[in-house]
Amino acid sequence: MKAILKSFKKFNWRLWLVLAVTLLIPALYQTLRIFFLGDLPGDWGVNIASQLSWVNLLYEIAEEAFILPLFYLLGKSLCSKEDLENKTRTGLLVSGSVYFLFSVLIMALAKPLCIWMASDPSTLNATVTYIRLESISSTIRILSKFIVVLFVTMKKDRYMYLLLVIQTVLTMLLDTFFISQLSCSLDLGVNGIAISNIIVSVVSVVVSLLFLRRENIRVFRKKKPEFGWLKEYGKIGLFSGLESFVRNVAFMLMVSRLVNVISEQGIYWVANSFIWTWLLLPATALYDVIKKETAETIDSISTKTLGYIVISVFFSILWFASIPLWKPFVRYVLNSDDYEKIFSVVLISSPFYIMYIFNCIFDGTIYGRGKTIYMLIESIFTNGIFYVTMYILWKTGIWTPSLIGIALMFGIGMAVDLIPTIGCYFYLLKKERVRIVFHLKGERNENQ
Repeated sequence: MKAILKSFKKFNWRLWLVLAVTLLIPALYQTLRIFFLGDLPGDWGVNIASQLSWVNLLYEIAEEAFILPLFYLLGKSLCSKEDLENKTRTGLLVSGSVYFLFSVLIMALAKPLCIWMASDPSTLNATVTYIRLESISSTIRILSKFIVVLFVTMKKDRYMYLLLVIQTVLTMLLDTFFISQLSCSLDLGVNGIAISNIIVSVVSVVVSLLFLRRENIRVFRKKKPEFGWLKEYGKIGLFSGLESFVRNVAFMLMVSRLVNVISEQGIYWVANSFIWTWLLLPATALYDVIKKETAETIDSISTKTLGYIVISVFFSILWFASIPLWKPFVRYVLNSDDYEKIFSVVLISSPFYIMYIFNCIFDGTIYGRGKTIYMLIESIFTNGIFYVTMYILWKTGIWTPSLIGIALMFGIGMAVDLIPTIGCYFYLLKKERVRIVFHLKGERNENQ
């Protein structure tokens, strides 16, 4: 018991708080956006905005190939400002270029992609326009995300806080001016969200570059860039990107497309937003802590895993304790008339997301150590067996999709994913010769 209490106290709460705040502030303006969309006549605004979820899955593939490996690779260069600057310059150039080409492709194929994803034909043209505008924002925003990872690695908390405050204030002001139903609004509808995102993304990149300049990291310095580190970057990013590709394509086909087919896309999107924006916020911050700490030193796996487990239990208790607040939150804060359906989806998904919280310990450690090939193995196992089976059952008429049925399917998929994840985690421990310490030195000394 003493070991549990000590591990709770020894947990890096400062870093967790920084990361939690970086998630909390965007959660506030995301919630405000959903509220504004709920004020629009009918449900067309929510339905169009929900289509961005599968577009974001495509961008997530590129993001996990180019951003996630940075926790490991930038962490290795903290002792050399010159090396860190070079990685920043070349990394921004490569990731920005790839994102630009990716966005051009999505913009060109927006309409056929929407048709393939079974988007509502009555709002097809409006959806295509919205997706194209958001693609511009995503291309710019990736540069800011790259720099934010650098700030996390350098422990420059104040820069992240300032950047988040600027983003939040600007987003709320622009959303009020572009999409709200207030008298001062231009009433641009869902496209106002995309325009707001473009402006905020541009400002974020400019401010981030100014912060880098204060740290004497100059992206535009007249110096020949060195691209040698990209070999390791490419190797880690390749497996990370492939894993994300397998996982996200499966989600697009078996979740995003199916909720469009049964015309429940708006409800599922709000439910999913509530889960990932609010309920999973503490666990997502924990996941980032694990990635950062295990990337810096392998000893963190031995000495800090007990703390990660204890914190995960604590977050799981908070999850279930918050259940009485869900209905009023969805009804009044998220401004949804379908709060009963949304509550049912979230409630039935909860046990599976609790499993996911603990899964973050395993995946965070694997990512932190740069073993993204293990993640690819996990994804192929889960999606190649479970989702292919569900697809066959759907196509043969054995299984008929419904809102609750799709939520259960995704939840069971997360549970199945635990099997290869645990296997890869313990293989990593064995290969790296790591033993997890379930007692702390202080407790051992007291017992002697």
